[in-house]
Amino acid sequence: MEIIAGSVMKSMVSLFVARSNLVLQIVLVALLVASLVFKKRRNYFLHGSTMMIAAILNAFSFILVMGPSLFDLGQFVVSYPLDRLSMVAMAHGILGAMAEVLAIWVLASWRLRSSTKYCARKRKSMQVTLVLWLIALFSGILFYVLLHTALLVV
Repeated sequence: MEIIAGSVMKSMVSLFVARSNLVLQIVLVALLVASLVFKKRRNYFLHGSTMMIAAILNAFSFILVMGPSLFDLGQFVVSYPLDRLSMVAMAHGILGAMAEVLAIWVLASWRLRSSTKYCARKRKSMQVTLVLWLIALFSGILFYVLLHTALLVV
């Protein structure tokens, strides 16, 4: 009886963490939109600052939630590489990691400078990062739906 109760509690905690992370990711999209508004208004310092906050929060989310979640699915992905859940998980993980690395690289090269001359050279990298981040977000939402509908069926 205790084993079943422990398993149910672990699932509830995992579901709570997954939902909380999903909410965080949606908040990060709002930060990205705000950042783009700042850029449009030519307030590049606020643009860079909001992007930095989003990248740091996403890095914590990756380290604390998404990375361990993907690691937990490792055996499933290896055993069933052509399963829809495996393919979405891998696409999400790879694209998300690429977006995070690019975001950190762009931010590290900026280093909170007020001059835009350093940023202008990174414009293409920033655009690629945004596209990767959005694709990773949508594949992450799909991953969440697939994973949690699969858990409800089991």
